[in-house]
This record gives sequence, structure tokens and C-alpha cells, in this order.
Amino acid sequence: MPEPLDPSLLEQIKSMLRRDLKLGPDLHIADDMPLFQNSQLDLDSLDILLLVTNIEKQFGVRISNEAVGQAVFRDVATLTRYVQQQRGGQSPGPGVTEIHLDNWLDKLPHREPFRFVSRVIDVKPGRSAAGEWHVRGDEAFFAGHFPGRPIVPGVLIAEAMAQISGLAGPADSQPQGKLAQVDIRFEQAVVPPARIELRSTLTRVMGALQMYEVAATVGGTVVARGRLILKRGE
Repeated sequence: MPEPLDPSLLEQIKSMLRRDLKLGPDLHIADDMPLFQNSQLDLDSLDILLLVTNIEKQFGVRISNEAVGQAVFRDVATLTRYVQQQRGGQSPGPGVTEIHLDNWLDKLPHREPFRFVSRVIDVKPGRSAAGEWHVRGDEAFFAGHFPGRPIVPGVLIAEAMAQISGLAGPADSQPQGKLAQVDIRFEQAVVPPARIELRSTLTRVMGALQMYEVAATVGGTVVARGRLILKRGE
């Protein structure tokens, strides 16, 4: 006999669905409301990826890629039951293979002057990558950003974190991709010359979408951090 649902957890799941999927206050969310093939929700892959990530973060569970779209996500009740069963435990991640760093820069599709990774420090395909962007101060964009008081553009720091993320993806990922979403918080301005350390950790893959937690630091101080999603393939 199935374990009874925790009413408090069920309401928390419904609140997350309402918030993350922007369902509005008037839509009734029934326990058996389907999460897929539901014209009221009309979820795409990005919606599902963000929802799964937020559930994992809030409840301390790990939802495998295989579970998404199967019985676990059949309806609100099955999702709640899965979280209830998994809460408090973490399944071990896949094995990680470290690879020699020679020529990793060449694996990036970007080239000068639009490559913002100067050195690759560490790569664990399918898990994480780290590198550096060496900003000299004579780059052309400083002529306009800003005359007399140069500041490294935040959009280029975000691009640098996206580029290092391209090396953190699964080994069989397509080399080229595009940014599907960027949620970066800039905490401190960077002035040249600077050695910007870049770190990216792959947190989830769903089809062609890959989600990363990223950070940029200068001299041990975090200057930017957040989350981005790359789409690599169709």
C-alpha cells in the first residue's frame, strides 16, 4: 500500500508549481493534476529543468534524469511522493574522468578577439571546469567602457563563464551551443589588469539543455556568481 502523502509537503510542492510555473492564484491545483500533456501548463524543457532544480535545492533531493518525464512526474501526487521518499538522501553521482589539459582551449569554438578564457586549469567532463581570463587593459572594448576609468564589462565576464562551462559539459556534447538562460549577480567591479578565475559546475542535463552553477573571482574575492543554461543540440 502506498505511503500516505505528507499534507504539508504536498502544499509546498503546489506552492512551488504555482510560483515557478506562474500559474496564477485562481488555478486550482488538484493532487492528480497531470504535469505533462496538460494544456493549462504547456511546459517546455526549460520550464521542467528550472522546476526540477528548484525542487532539488529546496528539499535536498536528487532527481535523476531518467525519473523526469516518467511515473515520478505523472501528476502532482506522484511528484510529492517521490520527494517524500527521497528527502534526506542523495544518490551518488556518476564517476568522473579527469583529462589532460593540453589543447583544451582549442576545443572551444571561440577564437580571439572573442575568446575570454586565457588558460584552462582543470576539466572534469560531465562535472566541472576551471580556468582564467587574463585581462591586460589594452583590449579594444576599454576605449568605450569607460574612457579614463576602464571597467571589465559584466556581460563579458558572463560570457567567459559560459565559455568555461562549455568545457564542463558531458564529453559527448556538441562543441557549439547557445545561451538559453543567464541568471548572474555581479558583486564587484573589475578593473584592469586582472586575472579573473572562472569556475563552472554542471548541475543537471535535460535533453539538449545543460545547467551550470558559475562563479568568477579576482584575488580570492567573488566578483560574479549565478546560474546559466546552455543549449547544445536540438
